[in-house]
Amino acid sequence: MTVPMEDVWAAAELVAFGLRSGARPTDGNAYGLLLERYRTSTAFRDAVDTVAGGLGLVVLGAPPRSGLVLTTQPGSVFAVRMADLRGGNLSADDKLIAGLVVLGIAAYAFPHDADLDAAAVKIVEVAAIDRFIRDAVDRLPEEDAYRRAADVYRRTAAFKPKDRQPGPARGCTQFAVLEVLGWLVASGAARQMPQMGPASYQLTDRFRLLVADMAGGEALESMRAVRAVRAEAPAAATEGA
Repeated sequence: MTVPMEDVWAAAELVAFGLRSGARPTDGNAYGLLLERYRTSTAFRDAVDTVAGGLGLVVLGAPPRSGLVLTTQPGSVFAVRMADLRGGNLSADDKLIAGLVVLGIAAYAFPHDADLDAAAVKIVEVAAIDRFIRDAVDRLPEEDAYRRAADVYRRTAAFKPKDRQPGPARGCTQFAVLEVLGWLVASGAARQMPQMGPASYQLTDRFRLLVADMAGGEALESMRAVRAVRAEAPAAATEGA
């Protein structure tokens, strides 16, 4: 079937909106209209998926609040890598900690498979994420990379104060959590929530769909299991009271 050039143009425009982390679809703007067309027209959806595929992208979903959620195929020029943090100036230990932080945020916010299907608001806080990761690293798989990452996380201080400024200083794990959350904000996967505290963030549907895409990995599932048990513990204690 021949696709009209105006539909190809519109498909490319929607993909471009999906790549802009700050773009937000509404009922009346161009992004919102294209997103609604993607959700209701099979022919247009196929065109968008084809354009995205040609750019090394995969459409994970199109939730109304977040817009088109894209992930990258291996080798895509649009790939966002953990190494891009801090302009690529990360030590080997920094990379291990950052990787654990991403897994920790995902496991903390989405411990159950049902969480990945629900568009519920997820709020995370820096110190709570750090505490959870410290508690969960003992459950990581017995592979050298995970063991080393766990050892590095444990021996790194949880908090170092800045000189005459609020917040954690570089060189502690709370700073690493804050840095990764900032990276997620820049990627459109999180938003700052200053009204709930300077270290609070809301995870977007974009992050939820990205977690669903990477679910199944041994390390992530180990951390999700820890979080699931702890999330259920208060309810169990209440029922037994």
